[in-house]
Amino acid sequence: MQSVKNVDAILWAKIKLGDLDAFNQLYDKYIDPLYSFGIQYTTDKDYVMDCIHDLFLDIYKYRKKLSDVDNVKFYLFKSLKRKINRKFKSKLKFFSTEEKKNEIRSTHSSVEESIIQIESSREISAKLSNALTSLSNKQRRGLSLKFDEKKSYEEIAAILGISIESVRTLIYRAVKKLRSEIEV
Repeated sequence: MQSVKNVDAILWAKIKLGDLDAFNQLYDKYIDPLYSFGIQYTTDKDYVMDCIHDLFLDIYKYRKKLSDVDNVKFYLFKSLKRKINRKFKSKLKFFSTEEKKNEIRSTHSSVEESIIQIESSREISAKLSNALTSLSNKQRRGLSLKFDEKKSYEEIAAILGISIESVRTLIYRAVKKLRSEIEV
């Protein structure tokens, strides 16, 4: 019987060669342990899932550039922790920057600033509406259930008749697509 390290090393080598089945096996094997590990650092479950999905997206995206790893499990856990910390730090920087900007601004905005803000909001709304039309019906339904109706992944899975992992992937890809459409 092969040890866990050997099985992981084989999967890792196959991923580097572009084997999608090996990638899926590694994802399925570590999604739950990584999730359990991640929620030790933050209570934001969605944020942890985003970090895990980002981690696996990066692994697949940069698979040709990956170096050999002695302990795949350790690599995954360390990378997840780094992602959680990096994103958390960037969120803190964003909020502290916004607070400083708000403190500096006077309470009386000029008419011009108000018009610019309204136009900017309209532009973002228009981009979002256009981006939403580029999503599949299932993706739009998943987003609506998650963000409008505040349903859990488990509830969404039951409603859509798909697995919880598929729901997480569906919502992650939909959000990612929306972000890329809006940023353009």
